[in-house]
Amino acid sequence: MMKRANRKLAFVLMLLIMVIGLFGSAVSADDAYTGSVIPENTLKEFGSSSLQALKAQALESQQQDITTFDQFEVEQKKGIAVEQPFVTQAVYETPDSILNVTDSLQVNDSEDMIFFNVNSDRSMILKLLSTNADYLAQLYIVDWSTGQAYPTSVGAYAQTQIALKNLPAGDYMLRIYSEGSVGEAYNLSMNAANPSNYNILVYYSDTLNVVLASYPNGDLYSNGKFIYNSQSGSAYSNLDWTREYYFSWGSGYRSRTHKVYNPIITGVSVPVSYSSSYASSNKALLLYVGENTGFMHHEAYYQSGPDHIYESSFYDTLGKRTPRSLDSEDMNWDHILVYDLNTNKTIDFYSVLNYYYAAGIEPAPTATPL
Repeated sequence: MMKRANRKLAFVLMLLIMVIGLFGSAVSADDAYTGSVIPENTLKEFGSSSLQALKAQALESQQQDITTFDQFEVEQKKGIAVEQPFVTQAVYETPDSILNVTDSLQVNDSEDMIFFNVNSDRSMILKLLSTNADYLAQLYIVDWSTGQAYPTSVGAYAQTQIALKNLPAGDYMLRIYSEGSVGEAYNLSMNAANPSNYNILVYYSDTLNVVLASYPNGDLYSNGKFIYNSQSGSAYSNLDWTREYYFSWGSGYRSRTHKVYNPIITGVSVPVSYSSSYASSNKALLLYVGENTGFMHHEAYYQSGPDHIYESSFYDTLGKRTPRSLDSEDMNWDHILVYDLNTNKTIDFYSVLNYYYAAGIEPAPTATPL
């Protein structure tokens, strides 16, 4: 019986030794491996390129060559009959509040109608382009219960654009018609995605597919998507950013992950065109993050075999273990999130904490004000 017990104990000990041999390196890997730490002399050479200078440029109004209305008046005595649904070649329905339409007016098709709905109070920008100066795009308010559409005091003539600060929730129609001759083409753009009563119209693209507006309380919106509040100092998880790399082969793999989470925004650039090796956008914002912003970096390497290798590290380029919050020492450099206005997503992170930039693997990005 003693011999059998001794054999069982020896077997258990042998298994334990094998397990330690297989996984012991993984257990202590993070303490031993700090391969992503950048030498101090290299860090001193790290710069913010053209991105640093853009931090000082405050957001300003782009309201040039645009007529602004605070609200509209309705002409109740000039209603026209409409039906729902009302579908012909001259009628359009837009399910959202951003549109771009190209068409023409002809003798037998002398007006077009575009119906849309907003489910909350909004602001609106409207732009009409045509070589025919008689063309007009006029806003109507629609009452489907009576089948009537009533003209408002807001509209855009050809080659003009208007902004309306307060478009109450409801049903609307844009009527495109001519006060004179017809026969020419037109292009109509509208964006009614942002909340009502902005105080600064920061940016709008030529086709109005992107409109950026700021508000008296510090809110910043792009196409109805909240970006952040400049007055609160809060963290914004909607601006989180992750970059993951994973490469495997038959006997192993290598991985690297960066994460910026709950960023604290301390500054924002004017809209820019942004270009880097990793991500680009023709319409972007540079968001400068400050202390208490969350950051995580992890890298791992595994190679199987008799002398298998497993290396893992949560240390960042500055030699600090992550996940962690940015502190005062980190503020010796700018840390910049890049927010794409086309997709309303964070697409890049230019920082000494980004291993690809700090190690010189990828060149510094460029940014040009729009």
